[in-house]
Amino acid sequence: MSVQVIDMKSSKGSFGEIVLDTIDRHIRWLFPMPAILVAGGLFIYPFIRLIYLSFSNWMLTTRQAPSFVGFANYLQAFTEDTHFWKSLWLTFYFAIGSVTGQFLIGFGLALALNRKFRGESVFRTFMLFPIIATPVAMSLVWSMLMNPMMGHLNYYLSLFGLGPSEWAASRATVMPSLIMVEIWHWTPMTMLILLAGLKSLPQDPYEAAIMDGASKVQIFFKIPLPLMQPYIFLILLLRFVHSMKVFDKIYVIASG
Repeated sequence: MSVQVIDMKSSKGSFGEIVLDTIDRHIRWLFPMPAILVAGGLFIYPFIRLIYLSFSNWMLTTRQAPSFVGFANYLQAFTEDTHFWKSLWLTFYFAIGSVTGQFLIGFGLALALNRKFRGESVFRTFMLFPIIATPVAMSLVWSMLMNPMMGHLNYYLSLFGLGPSEWAASRATVMPSLIMVEIWHWTPMTMLILLAGLKSLPQDPYEAAIMDGASKVQIFFKIPLPLMQPYIFLILLLRFVHSMKVFDKIYVIASG
């Protein structure tokens, strides 16, 4: 009868080496895992829950559990709801109008601030004030300014010889008014991102273009505009997605 002696020390050492080797081979997954778990809890689960509820009938005023109804909600929205397509068009109208205005004004301000001048930091800080304002409080201020009877905006129009406007009180002017408020609120963010992109561009192409006799217009379309495409795509995507979800300004200023 033979007796086998197991070296526990060597066994533990080999097991530890296996664990360390496994961790080393999968380290690229372990480090981002906490962020992935947080993102899954905050974004992925609510999105899946939203998709599930879109195929269900759920009354919030009752305690009944959601009941699966298939594509009934989508069929009702696409074929029976007379307000769906109009609201979809108004949402795209608001998003495209506000994003276009934010980009054009923000890009112009970024180009103007992409240089050294006295008071640059103070002016840049002053331009960021609209972002600090909370949307509801800012919307209340704008609703008072655009009041057709007592608002200050009609007084400012009269200084230029223009007639009064109904602003958010009229169907003809409510959407341009809301777009104007959205542009005022988020143009500084657009300017900030585009300005950061402009300041990160290399200076060698500018110097070479100036030495070759290129005009400012040619320099703009040949150097900063192509090199700024990643920043432009990022800000347009972020602002379009956010503009499609705006609720607080529209509800406070125009009562929905």
